[in-house]
Amino acid sequence: MKNTFFDRLAEQRKVLVFGHRGFSQEYPENTMVSFSKCAENPLIDAVELDVHLCRSGEVVVAHDFSLKRTAALDREIEELTFDELKNVDVGSFKGPQFKDQRVPLLSELFSSFGSRFYYDIELKVKAGQVNRELSQKVIRIIDEFGLRSNVLVSSFNPFALRAFNVASHSAFPSADIFEHSPNIPKPLRNGAGHIVSRSSYQKPGFRQVDASYLGRHGSLPIITWTVNERSEAERLLALNSAAEDGKMKVFGLIGNDPDMLADVVSHWKV
Repeated sequence: MKNTFFDRLAEQRKVLVFGHRGFSQEYPENTMVSFSKCAENPLIDAVELDVHLCRSGEVVVAHDFSLKRTAALDREIEELTFDELKNVDVGSFKGPQFKDQRVPLLSELFSSFGSRFYYDIELKVKAGQVNRELSQKVIRIIDEFGLRSNVLVSSFNPFALRAFNVASHSAFPSADIFEHSPNIPKPLRNGAGHIVSRSSYQKPGFRQVDASYLGRHGSLPIITWTVNERSEAERLLALNSAAEDGKMKVFGLIGNDPDMLADVVSHWKV
């Protein structure tokens, strides 16, 4: 079908640059300051972020299920109300100058940046579980801000992703996230979750994306993570130039230093 999200990118020979949890190399991840720094560079197209449903029902932006790493608090986000989360410092782990950073709402992010970004929203739902309420609320917030054309959705959990695709009638580009890691069930390490989730693109770890991988698994568009070295970004872009069929394969790079990625992509020659 023409004029889909990836068709448009292919026509423009456009590779998207995503800030991984915002500008997480320099700023506390998934905080408003981290996303704000991405907005300052017009060559950064997008942000990747993670969403949970907290105990009082709000959709909040954070990566881990537990707050232990980012806030030295051994509690899970799903156990806390938003009123409790508002008092948690999730910035000081990156430096004392960030002590005022708090867990933001998805709606706060959309209200602040609107259509400035494409948003890769990762659904945080534990393995084997399905959270239909999270899916429904994420869709509702997207529609509240009129951002359907700006949103992609992804998850490590193919069952959660399928629930989202059912709830949204597959209205958004969606991807299973995977890599060769012992933390991921072996059958899912090459993207087989697609069979369950019915996703429309792939989100593999960058190390496994090479010409051999594309030959075996390259039928779907690829956005890859977490690309933190200039040489790796250049290698991945070269796969587009080298494709025998002339078709783009890699449509996005996600990294902790999106300024660096933006510079590499801006100098990419087809």
